[in-house]
Amino acid sequence: MSSSNSVRKWFFWTVICLGIVVLAFFFGKSQRKIDTSLGIRTTDTVSKEVLNLQDAFANVADEIKPTVVSIYTEQVIRQSLPFNFFYSDPFEDFFDQFFGRPSQPERNQPQQRYSQKRVEGAGSGVIIDKDGYILTNYHVVRNAEKITVKLANNKEYIGKVIGKDAKTDLAVVKIKPYGELIIAKLGDSDKIRVGQWVIAIGSPFGLEQTVTVGIISAKRQNISVEGNVYRDFIQTDASINRGNSGGPLLNIFGEVVGINTAIFSQSGGSVGVGFAIPINRAKNILDSLITKGKVERGFLGVKIENVDEVFAKQSGLKEISGVVLTDVIDGLSADKAGLKRGDIILEFNGKKIDSVEKLQDIVSATEPNKKINVIIWRDRTRKNVSVILGEWTEEVSVSSPEQKNIKEQTASWNGMSVKEFKSDMARELNVSPDEKGVVIIDIKAGSKADEMGLYIGDIIRAINNQRTITILEFESVIKKVSLTEGVLFDINRGGNLIYKTFVQN
Repeated sequence: MSSSNSVRKWFFWTVICLGIVVLAFFFGKSQRKIDTSLGIRTTDTVSKEVLNLQDAFANVADEIKPTVVSIYTEQVIRQSLPFNFFYSDPFEDFFDQFFGRPSQPERNQPQQRYSQKRVEGAGSGVIIDKDGYILTNYHVVRNAEKITVKLANNKEYIGKVIGKDAKTDLAVVKIKPYGELIIAKLGDSDKIRVGQWVIAIGSPFGLEQTVTVGIISAKRQNISVEGNVYRDFIQTDASINRGNSGGPLLNIFGEVVGINTAIFSQSGGSVGVGFAIPINRAKNILDSLITKGKVERGFLGVKIENVDEVFAKQSGLKEISGVVLTDVIDGLSADKAGLKRGDIILEFNGKKIDSVEKLQDIVSATEPNKKINVIIWRDRTRKNVSVILGEWTEEVSVSSPEQKNIKEQTASWNGMSVKEFKSDMARELNVSPDEKGVVIIDIKAGSKADEMGLYIGDIIRAINNQRTITILEFESVIKKVSLTEGVLFDINRGGNLIYKTFVQN
């Protein structure tokens, strides 16, 4: 009997112990789930790699934030006010501060009235030297009459622009610090790869010291921003908004690889498509900006396009090479050297030219007022031409006048209608009265002419290097054109001389 009781007791306590073990297992498992749901950090739920990445972002932010500044600008604009109109809108007063009063009209003689409007701007910058040099965007400080620089420690300084370059949209601002500054480390943007982590720091919408993270989404060859074309932009999905301009884009090691500059957005806010200037492009010009206040660049004074298969064939080139001059600006370097529209530049200063970008880079990197040997292709012959380069300035530009339409029909070909150009059309077409050619007055939608990229108002000066001054010449030339072999148009489009090529596959 006693033996039987002992067995029962042993079995009872064994079951109790097993129950405790099972309960402990399930309780611990549920507790780990509770910890996770509450956001409690546990080594069981977060991998070491993730924690290391998190620490890397935090370390970069801690290290680089003291080098990032907020830049606030002020500019006073004098505006004319229309007669018989209210001086200001009460809703505008809420956002803008006006100074001065419109001038008082003299007796019996109304005068133009004016107001002064203070425009404020904001951006970011990064400290690159302990003496107080700050790198930012040119558009952040452009035309600013007062610049206030605010450091991460909330100290404020008056800044002065000592160097600016509209071509790269970069500028250097100088402050006089009364303490030691922490400077950022500049990296190597040539080594970046699509997919790498990047960190953006700046003052979007005035929210200072904001940190965002993303990757390098792409490396873009050309980006057009407000009518200006910029080269080799870094595209990122790290959130960039208004106010981030001029701030640094960093790699995972805390090195500056770019200067945040622009966004693509239909709403004005970030949609994950931002752009930064590669830091190597900035490093190449920093010395010039600091010591000279500008970047000295060579300037040729031409418009250029790449040579394609059709152009090469019609010009007698054995290979597709060089860039063609679509226009030569009167009075500038190329014009003075005797270069002409239609010339193909094969070599420049001993370097073979195979793209528009390469020629632009070589010319920009060449010292102004320097004599350069240029090899061109003209009349199916190689020629050497000596050119003395001018200097590029922000004011040097060639506009593209607006196109105009004309509605008269005299001849047709491949869906387009043309008529001879007359001097009385010059003003309407924005061209010289001395222009020669036939004017496109109509193009049928979906026609071959439409497919060729021609427009109403284009003046066709020549086809396949044969002039088309009259309708008879035009009709004679088009009879010889084979679209499968390719056709080359010499066109004046609203005062802008261009070449258009087309080949039918």
